[in-house]
Amino acid sequence: MSQTFDYLADLNARKLQWNFKVYVIRVWQLPNRYNEGEVGTIEVIIEDSQGTRLQVSIPKSLVSKWRGVLVQFQMYIMTNFIVVDNQKGNISRGKYLLFFSHRTIVSHVENPSFSLNAFRFRTIRELLNAEKIDDSALFDMIGEVVGKEDPKELITSKGKETKRLAVILEDLENNRIGCTIFGEMVDQLLRHMQDGRVEPLIVVVQYFKATRWNGKTSVQSHFDISQLHIDSNLKDVAEFRSRLLGGEPSSSVRISQVPSKTAWSGVEELKQGAVSVKTIEEVLIQHEEGPAWIAASIVAINVTKDDWFYKSCRKCPKKVETPIGNRYECGKFKVEVMVFDGTGSIRLLLWDKETSMLCGKRAEQIMEDDVIVGDEYPKTLDNMMEKRVLFKINIKEANINQFDHVYTVMKICDDEDIIDKNLSKELSTNLPSNVSNLKNRDIFL
Repeated sequence: MSQTFDYLADLNARKLQWNFKVYVIRVWQLPNRYNEGEVGTIEVIIEDSQGTRLQVSIPKSLVSKWRGVLVQFQMYIMTNFIVVDNQKGNISRGKYLLFFSHRTIVSHVENPSFSLNAFRFRTIRELLNAEKIDDSALFDMIGEVVGKEDPKELITSKGKETKRLAVILEDLENNRIGCTIFGEMVDQLLRHMQDGRVEPLIVVVQYFKATRWNGKTSVQSHFDISQLHIDSNLKDVAEFRSRLLGGEPSSSVRISQVPSKTAWSGVEELKQGAVSVKTIEEVLIQHEEGPAWIAASIVAINVTKDDWFYKSCRKCPKKVETPIGNRYECGKFKVEVMVFDGTGSIRLLLWDKETSMLCGKRAEQIMEDDVIVGDEYPKTLDNMMEKRVLFKINIKEANINQFDHVYTVMKICDDEDIIDKNLSKELSTNLPSNVSNLKNRDIFL
């Protein structure tokens, strides 16, 4: 007698004895929220014969039991789950989430009984022509890498060092779109991008999101769930390559170097004329994520002697943990400031490049030259006080929901002529050209 299975679409929270036959579409790990060095949960996307997908979470208590057991694109029979409401609208966007328990049983299916549809592709044309972009929707895309920028090192809003690489993807209809990847995927892709490559580099980007800024649409990876596939044995990659080359070998160089957009300074971006400068009052009531320019003066520096920098070394990607005497070998700026524009005040986080530009010294120079008294920050940082600056800030969901009151600065411009040209009459009137030198305690009591 053949075994019967439940469908994911029929899932509800009224029982625990569910019996599913599914493919594993994606497996990834999330760090422990209190210790990023530990695995907090294992997350899994599964799909049944009807094409329904759901997200499964394996809690920390079961991570050691299940780590490495579930293999992507393999079929399994899974039974006994805890079913909970998907209140946060997680990746699968289904009504429910499944949780492994100590009673969950999983067995591998050697001979699959239905075919695997691993990817749900959106086309480049579809994204470019979309009237509106939903940047919360995740999807897959396939294309040939035909251009690349130089990789960049950057610091996340949480102070984590990572990498960024922008490439250009092209489809079989010669449509092109920019694609940005982060983290370990950068090294994964660079290994295949040697100079003079004549074979097409075809990639599948899985669980990426679309963005649109200043009318230009692009795609980018989205935290840990995103994955890059560079596997010529994948059916979709093999079919794409066959249609691309028509069975003929490739003989010309296929990936070109393109100018890096991240090389633009704030000055160059502002000179393009497509920038709209907002007031702080407008930023504080904004309900959309994304970058925004504001013009403001720095009125307070909210740091002490030990938290105006983070430990780092330019010779290696790891943070330095061993001090030399009372000093660290290398250091970079991480400075929180308060700025004011006449309509309100806002807290900003300045990283190394922007702080160096505004105070006129590198963090390492200050470590060597400045005498720090008591709990005060280095006096060199006061060089930033009272300056009128155009700040490009990143407005995150946590800022909008008021979980995080500090906005990360992406770029700056302190050129007075450019500041004046980019201010409306209202801003020009409100923004003070000189403000009183307020100490930390005056602002943050």
